[in-house]
Amino acid sequence: MAEALFADFAPRTYEEWMDAVRQSLPDGAIESLSRRSCEGIDIQPFPQAAGVAGIPHLSSLPGQFPYARGARAGGYHARPWLIAQALRISDPRAYNQALREALANGQTAITIDEDLRLNSAADMRAALADIDLDRFPLYIQSAAAAPEVYERLATALDEEALARLRGCAGYDPLGGLARSGFMPVDAYERMAAHVKSVANRSPHLGSIAVNSAPYHAAGANAVQELALAIATGVTYLRELSEGGVAVDAAAPKLHFFLRISEDFFMEIAKFRAIRLLWAQVLRAFGLSHSSPDIAVHAGSGGRNKARPDAHVNLLRLTTEALSAAIGGVDSICLSAYDEPLGSTNGFSRRISRNLQLILQEELRLLDFIDPAGGAWHVETLTDRLARQAWKRFQIIEAEGGLLACLRSGILQAEIEAVAEERRRSMDAGDTVLVGCNRYRNPDETLPPVQRKPEHRLNDSADEASIRARKLKPLRLAEAFERASGS
Repeated sequence: MAEALFADFAPRTYEEWMDAVRQSLPDGAIESLSRRSCEGIDIQPFPQAAGVAGIPHLSSLPGQFPYARGARAGGYHARPWLIAQALRISDPRAYNQALREALANGQTAITIDEDLRLNSAADMRAALADIDLDRFPLYIQSAAAAPEVYERLATALDEEALARLRGCAGYDPLGGLARSGFMPVDAYERMAAHVKSVANRSPHLGSIAVNSAPYHAAGANAVQELALAIATGVTYLRELSEGGVAVDAAAPKLHFFLRISEDFFMEIAKFRAIRLLWAQVLRAFGLSHSSPDIAVHAGSGGRNKARPDAHVNLLRLTTEALSAAIGGVDSICLSAYDEPLGSTNGFSRRISRNLQLILQEELRLLDFIDPAGGAWHVETLTDRLARQAWKRFQIIEAEGGLLACLRSGILQAEIEAVAEERRRSMDAGDTVLVGCNRYRNPDETLPPVQRKPEHRLNDSADEASIRARKLKPLRLAEAFERASGS
């Protein structure tokens, strides 16, 4: 059949295709179609098979080392990604009502974030009342406060319910340092105690988080985000080993929480590369690579979200969720499209939840195993991104490790340089944020931003705390919003 359809068309060489492209360009310069990403990677407009020659991971299959093509042979057939939407509600009873509605309408995991006020076990019981924790995994995203939140959870549940918990109560002191500027001097001792406690009482629950949110929010590019995530994970495994937790026991308890950016193909490559990189780390630690020992979670970031024309954020969230799903993550947490306005509601949260349901049920992404596998551009980008991130990780190690680099300010300066590059590109119009620096609605009137009280634990430091210059979050739309009086 195929032969009959193409019998009247002579085959064309790559050079002939390039000649046709040159003739279609005003100056005939194909080079004008190339661009350099903020990671320093040259993006070529016409990938070809020769570009993937020699890439090592192409000889592997999904579920095989180094897991770039997926941690499980069955992909989403074996286990669909979890819809783990954050609710951004502070009152425990209001949170419980919204959570029960979300779980009844497609959400498949529970996220407890720092917006939720949990001052006591009673608050925890109110937040999780009538929730089937055997059915829905629980993800506590409270950075340095995760041990305290877990202890309140342990007080609120009986021993049997606690033992059946799945998900992650991930302690992330280095992430807390990057965000807040301080870390307890005994953070690693606390981590070892937390890991042992969770392992004894909740054996199916993760207890270590590597969260790239502080770096991503400050403007980090994908190479930096990957290198810092790997450096964080390596630091935690080393420190836990010194604290009496063996690497083979600690590794399965570690979960990666990465943010999603706007560069569609770069993000697909990033989520594939993190598995490849971590597989190399575990092999370097002497662990068998017969199982992946990696859980990767994706969450939408805020740096490309805008207050003007806020419904456009829905489209940004859609492409972000699609790139993370194609990249093979274990869960996706999408923010509501109106989050930059300071307050979300049941409608906006439902729409963000339904975006993922459309990808699963209508686009039928659950029918595929590594849908990007073999795509020349994605495979090349995965390889190049992983190689650059590994080199940057090695530099961090040579400079004394992640903690030393944070305390010296080296990493903050590098991320700030990328953030400034992003701002310049926006100011020049080379990067377009629809509704802000282009295609702005001049008649739009925005409501005032609603400021919410914060309920973060451990956000006060004592004199003995380890200090570092905290990273400043970047939101690219802010300068344009201020200029227009929004």
